[in-house]
Amino acid sequence: MNKLFVSIVITFVVIAGRLLFQASQTATATVYVPSQLSAQGQDVVLRRVRLGGKVADLPVQYVVEPEFELRFMIEDSVPEGESPAESVARVPVVYRGVKPDMFAPGRDVILDGEYVHGEFVASSLLTQCPSKYEPPHVAEMYGK
Repeated sequence: MNKLFVSIVITFVVIAGRLLFQASQTATATVYVPSQLSAQGQDVVLRRVRLGGKVADLPVQYVVEPEFELRFMIEDSVPEGESPAESVARVPVVYRGVKPDMFAPGRDVILDGEYVHGEFVASSLLTQCPSKYEPPHVAEMYGK
C-alpha cells in the first residue's frame, strides 16, 4: 500500500510539472520593436510575437465593410528629448477588429500577433494612455 501511494504521488507530481512547463511555454511571447522586426527581413514568419512602438504619422486606413480592418504603420518610440533617427524603421500592421477609442497617430501601442512576410498581423491592439492627461475644463465642455 505504501509503494502504491508513493508511485501515485510521483506520477501526479510528474504530470503537474509537465503541464506547468507546457503552459509556461505556450503563454510566452517574444517582445520586439519595429527596427528589430524589420531587420528580420521579408521572408521570415514569426508566431506569438509582441510588438511595441508608436503609430506612425502616416495615413491610417480603417475599413468597416465587410469586416473591421485597421491598417497602419508602426515605428520605434523615441524617448522624450531625443531626436529620431533619420531613417526610421517602420512595420506595416493589419488588425482585424474594432478600433480602440484612444487609437491615433503618434500614440504608443502594444500589439500581439504574427509577423508574416514583412507585415505584422495583430490579434490584439492595446493603446497606452497619454502620460500627461488633462481633463477638459468645464468652460470648454459647455462652451462658456
